[in-house]
Amino acid sequence: MLGHYDAVSGASASVSGMVKYAGSTPVGSPTNYAAEPMGVPFKYRITVSNPGTDISGNYFNCFPLPPGLTINTSPGAAGYITGTPTSVGSHIVTLLAGNLNYPTPATLPVVITIYPPNTAPVISAQPQSVSVLAGRAVSLPVGVYGSLPLNYRWLFNGTNPVGGGSATLSLAGVTLAQAGDYHVVVSNSFGSAISEVARVTVQEPSSLDLRLTQENWTNGSFQFTATGPLLTNYTVWGSVDLSQWLPLQTNFVIDGVLRYNNTEAATRTNRFFRVSFGP
Repeated sequence: MLGHYDAVSGASASVSGMVKYAGSTPVGSPTNYAAEPMGVPFKYRITVSNPGTDISGNYFNCFPLPPGLTINTSPGAAGYITGTPTSVGSHIVTLLAGNLNYPTPATLPVVITIYPPNTAPVISAQPQSVSVLAGRAVSLPVGVYGSLPLNYRWLFNGTNPVGGGSATLSLAGVTLAQAGDYHVVVSNSFGSAISEVARVTVQEPSSLDLRLTQENWTNGSFQFTATGPLLTNYTVWGSVDLSQWLPLQTNFVIDGVLRYNNTEAATRTNRFFRVSFGP
């Protein structure tokens, strides 16, 4: 940022999103999703990465604009989307930022949702399950719209309160004891909403055991499961004589579980398999 402006410095620039404003003060970080009530003043600003200094040549646009909103597309304007929304709906729009000295502007698709005033919370983006090594940080964000103020109550394994009461649950340096199910209850004066459950799986980084389990022969295919370390490559090897081994498949495994299905088992009956892990 340079004052209240971003300058679009050419091919290396990109639209990073839009930021909500309260008067002349930005609120939060750039986002690709905005949800605001109908009939209440709306003010967001388009932001770009790699800001330059040629502010007078900048131009911005947002299209198609939801009813009641406007943007100044003249060169030198600051990229504010303002107005008072007049109808309810969810709109996929394109943010555009360019500079007169460069031929191609940058664009980004975003969603602007206008909801009725006096609305109970509605969850628009559910928290997602994650699998991490012990000691790593975990963030579970939830997307919600509804009349302000919104209250967030995160729960661990159904009943245990956890977190600081915001739209993102942040766990620093997770331990095995923190593995489990998390969900959030969001409420305001008009009602409440309950999110889906997000499961946090935590594994010790020192676990180097690699095991083959669940061997199965079904419809001419041979399947097995390899379990072991997180966040590394698993390679399945094949051999017909236990002497020469050829790599059959390599996958980067996030959660420590690789399921392998060999469809040539019916035609190549003399075959042995093993699995290794590492770079």
